[in-house]
Amino acid sequence: MQTPKKALRITAWIVGIMVGLVILAYIGINLIIGLGVRGESSRAVARFGGDRVEALIAEVDCETCDIRDRNHAVWALGQLTDKRALPVLYKYYTGNPCEHRTQICQYELSTAIKWTEGNSFMLPRLWRPWI
Repeated sequence: MQTPKKALRITAWIVGIMVGLVILAYIGINLIIGLGVRGESSRAVARFGGDRVEALIAEVDCETCDIRDRNHAVWALGQLTDKRALPVLYKYYTGNPCEHRTQICQYELSTAIKWTEGNSFMLPRLWRPWI
């Protein structure tokens, strides 16, 4: 039979490991998101010029561009939460059901709008300083 002190130490050790795993997962997810935003925005800058936000806005607004690239640009703009993106996000937001083959994803647009307007809870983004 374990003593109460030993059981308490084991519980504290397990809780510590679980907290550490949550922190590592958070850092890993931030790293993946940051790399994704960097990749999307770098590709847009190479194609359209300007800063990252301007280039992503141009890609969203490019009606001859591949719809998947435009959806990725919407996602990246949502991650960046720069208010300059709001006009183009609203331009394509209809609130109708998604038609992924022909239109920008309405769910992705609504999420990007919420995040950019600050109407959604967001954990701090660790990747922002190096994007």
